[in-house]
Amino acid sequence: MKLDGRTAVVTGASSGIGRAIAIEFAREGANLVLADIRETSRVPDDEKTTLAVIEDDGGTAVFEQTDVTDEDSVEATLERALDEYGGLDILVNSAGVTSDGSVEEVTENEWDRVQDVNVKGVMRCSKHAVPHIRDSDSGRIINIASQRGLRGGDDTEKAAYVASKGAVAGLTRQMALDYGPDGIAVNAICPGPVESGMTPVETEQDEQQLLDGVLTSFVGQPEDVAPAATLLASDGGRYIHGHTLVVDGGYLVK
Repeated sequence: MKLDGRTAVVTGASSGIGRAIAIEFAREGANLVLADIRETSRVPDDEKTTLAVIEDDGGTAVFEQTDVTDEDSVEATLERALDEYGGLDILVNSAGVTSDGSVEEVTENEWDRVQDVNVKGVMRCSKHAVPHIRDSDSGRIINIASQRGLRGGDDTEKAAYVASKGAVAGLTRQMALDYGPDGIAVNAICPGPVESGMTPVETEQDEQQLLDGVLTSFVGQPEDVAPAATLLASDGGRYIHGHTLVVDGGYLVK
């Protein structure tokens, strides 16, 4: 029980990587606030909500409908953690959206939408979480960036998405400098190709395209990323600050 008694807010907790992190945190003893704009998963194969999975496992969690582009909604979510559990130890910024298109193709509205969720969402949630996490003896902020934010895209044109995830990696380093002295370890995880609602695998061609980019014989799953978040959130991560932890099946080196 590496997170026994600690309280975590996980944004984007209904689907994909956020869902897997929330479920693992609960199994490690954390109290969860599951923050997402919708409670049901975007992945059709997920028959149960994240809340139902955690409760069936005997864990402790509540769901709070959250729009990370709305500051009042974010503030209410952080207050829910205080009301339910009396404090806050961990924030995981996992809410995110993707977008296709080069800089010639992407509209300003689409560019702004991606930055609003992926970058400003991290800022808003962290802004309202930090004053409470400061009171924790094991404060952690974990931002979900992407290997694309370090290297760029593969064979797809994702200008807005890549720019947003590069910004999250840079913001993470600055937040580590700003809040490390307060006892808050701030780090990012950069997942590689992971099957999810954002990256569905519906055909053999989809699967092969992802396999061609990694060194593993299997397509990464959200559950392959969750243990990295547990490490960063636990006592084992107390000496890790400002790091971008790549969990990508060898995508960067290939």
